[in-house]
Amino acid sequence: MDIQNASIDLSRTLIRKGPKFRSHTIIFNEDSAYLKPTISSLLFCVIYIVVGLFLLLLAAMVYLKNNQVDFMLFLGGLGIAIATFGFTLVKPFMKHATFDKPRGTFKNNIDRSVKIKNIVSLQILNKMITSKHGLSYPCYELNIFTKNGRRVNILNHNDLNQLSSDAKKLAEFLSVELIDLQREIIL
Repeated sequence: MDIQNASIDLSRTLIRKGPKFRSHTIIFNEDSAYLKPTISSLLFCVIYIVVGLFLLLLAAMVYLKNNQVDFMLFLGGLGIAIATFGFTLVKPFMKHATFDKPRGTFKNNIDRSVKIKNIVSLQILNKMITSKHGLSYPCYELNIFTKNGRRVNILNHNDLNQLSSDAKKLAEFLSVELIDLQREIIL
């Protein structure tokens, strides 16, 4: 695909949803940069896991002490559901994405890897996340753009100041242009 002959909508977001808090930050080493989940994002998930495990423990205690099978099944089922939800939530926060200069690749273990030499720019986009309950909030994406017209998401969260700072540092680290395509958000 030749970028001059293709019409690419750079304002189209790659990810539909996004968190209302900063989920990751970029850590820079001499020859690499990688995503690291924030403590607050991990704690958010761990709370569900701990509550779920507590309910499972409570279900076991109810069964052993009072032999109440119906209440034990209720607590156990609720505990399994909440703990499973917590483990499901933690998976995206454990996203492993690395820019490895010695190997010349970007890997995020979701998409196929990208050669760093093919990255021509980074882009920042904004979007409005809406829910069924009418709550809306802005969210921002940081994407890479390759010379072949491919776009791959790096970050997706709500902290614009941190995302902009990370994007500037990453653009400098990769020696590429940073395109800020934020649009005014109308609430």
